[in-house]
Amino acid sequence: MIPARRVIALLAALVVLLACAPSLAEESFPLRPYYPEVRYMSTEQLLRDYTRTVVVDIRSSFEYDVARINKAKLLPLTTPDFGEKLEKLRPKDDPTPMVFYCNGHSCAKSYQAAQVALSLGFSHVFAYDGGIFDWIGAAPDKATLMNETPARKDRIISPAQYETRLLGFDEFSRQAMEKDTVTIDIRDPFQRSMRPRIPGVRNIPLDPLLDLVVSRIWTEKRLLFFDAVGKQVRWLQYFLESYGYFDYAFLRGGMRAIEHDRGKAEPVIEANRSIVSNQEMLLTLTADGRLDNSDRKVMSFLLANVKFDNYIVVGLGDAVKTLSMGRDLLMSTMRKLDQLQYATHSVMQDSLIVKVDPRLAWKGKPGTKAWKDKLAEFRASVRD
Repeated sequence: MIPARRVIALLAALVVLLACAPSLAEESFPLRPYYPEVRYMSTEQLLRDYTRTVVVDIRSSFEYDVARINKAKLLPLTTPDFGEKLEKLRPKDDPTPMVFYCNGHSCAKSYQAAQVALSLGFSHVFAYDGGIFDWIGAAPDKATLMNETPARKDRIISPAQYETRLLGFDEFSRQAMEKDTVTIDIRDPFQRSMRPRIPGVRNIPLDPLLDLVVSRIWTEKRLLFFDAVGKQVRWLQYFLESYGYFDYAFLRGGMRAIEHDRGKAEPVIEANRSIVSNQEMLLTLTADGRLDNSDRKVMSFLLANVKFDNYIVVGLGDAVKTLSMGRDLLMSTMRKLDQLQYATHSVMQDSLIVKVDPRLAWKGKPGTKAWKDKLAEFRASVRD
C-alpha cells in the first residue's frame, strides 16, 4: 500500500505537470498563442483522418517540388483569387476537414491561410503546424522528398548540415573574388532594389537556376548563393545535394542581413531605363468599355510605378493612400485587371506585386530577347 504522503506527492507532481503542459506546447509550437481563433490538427489526428481530409500546401511551387504530403493540393497563399480557388477544392460549408500546412513549427503561413479561410466563411478548417518534416518523420509512405516516395528520412538535411554552409558577408565576399567561383543572386527581379558590393554577381531567379543545376554545368566550380532573407537557399540545398554539388555556400541571412550597411550593400541604379509603352496597346486599354474610371485610375498608377522589367511592387497602404480608394475596391480592380488579362497580381506581406503586359509598360528596350521572353511568360500566366 502506498503511503498517504507518497500519494499526495504524486498528485502534486501531476498537478504541476498538467499546469506546465500548455506552456510546453507553446514552446514546441510558438505561434499558437498568436492565432487563438485557428484550430490546429496534430500529426496523430491527420494520420487518423488522412483519407477524408482535404490537405492544402500553401507554400511556393519550389518548396512543394522539394517535399510535400502526397495528397496535398498546391495553392500558394499569395495566389490571386485565393478564396475562389480554395472553394474549388472544397465548398465553404462542407464538413470535410480542410487542413493547411507549411514548413514547420515556426512557419506562420499555415495559420495565416486558416485565418483567411475563416474570414471568407469556410468551416472546419485547421492548421497542421507540425509541418512537412514532422509528417515525413511520422508517415514517410505518405510523403514525397525530391520525387521519391516513400520519403527517405536519411535525405532530410538537418539544421546542423545547413549551418555548415552559411557564411558571414566578409567571408562570403572574400570567397566571391577567388578564381573558379560563381556568385549567384537567386532573388526575383522585384526584390533587387539593393545589391551586395561584390563584382560579377549573376542574377538568376530560381526557376531558370534549377534547370542549370540539373544540367550540372557548375560541378567543377565553387558556388556562392544569396537570396532575399536566407530562406529560399534552404530549399535550394536539396537540389544541390541531389545533383552532385559539394562545393557551395550561402550568405547568412540573405540580402536583408546587409542591406542597411552601405559598406556592404548599394542601391541598384538603373541608368537610361525609361518606361516604354506600345501605343496601340495603350489605345486598346483606353477604349476598353469594360473598364470604369476606378479601373483606369489604378492602371495609370501601376504603369507609372514599374520598378523592373514589367514588375510593380508597392505597399498596399501606400497604394490605397495615393489612389484615395479603399483596399477592397483596389483589390476588386486588381482581380478585374487579372480577368481581362492586362495584369497579374499577388499580395505578399502587405506588398502588392503586379506584372503588367510588357506591351503596356516595359522598363528598358522593347523587342529584345528579354522583352519577348517576358511577354511569352505573361501570356502563359494569364492563360492558366
